[in-house]
Amino acid sequence: MKHIISSGDLAYIPSQVTLINFDKHGAINKATLTDEPSIVLVTSVDDDKGYEVIYGGCQWYVTERSIYPVDTNEIKESKKNVSNFNGNM
Repeated sequence: MKHIISSGDLAYIPSQVTLINFDKHGAINKATLTDEPSIVLVTSVDDDKGYEVIYGGCQWYVTERSIYPVDTNEIKESKKNVSNFNGNM
C-alpha cells in the first residue's frame, strides 16, 4: 500500500470518525468518536492498523479512508493572510 501521509506529517480528520487504541497483543483496547474536525500529528503508519495519530493527548489509530493530508504551505499562507488582514485594521 502506498501511503500519501507519513510519520511526522500533519493530517486532517473529520468529525464522527472512529479512532481505535490497541493493547500490546493487538486486540482493540478502546475506541472513541471524534466530535469535531481536527488536525492531528501522524506518529507512525502500520499497514494493518492504519495511521497512528495524536488526538486529545492520546495515541489512536485511524483508517486510511478517514484521514486526509494537510498542505502545510496552505496553512502558512492562511496565517500570513490573517496576519496581513489584522495589520490593516
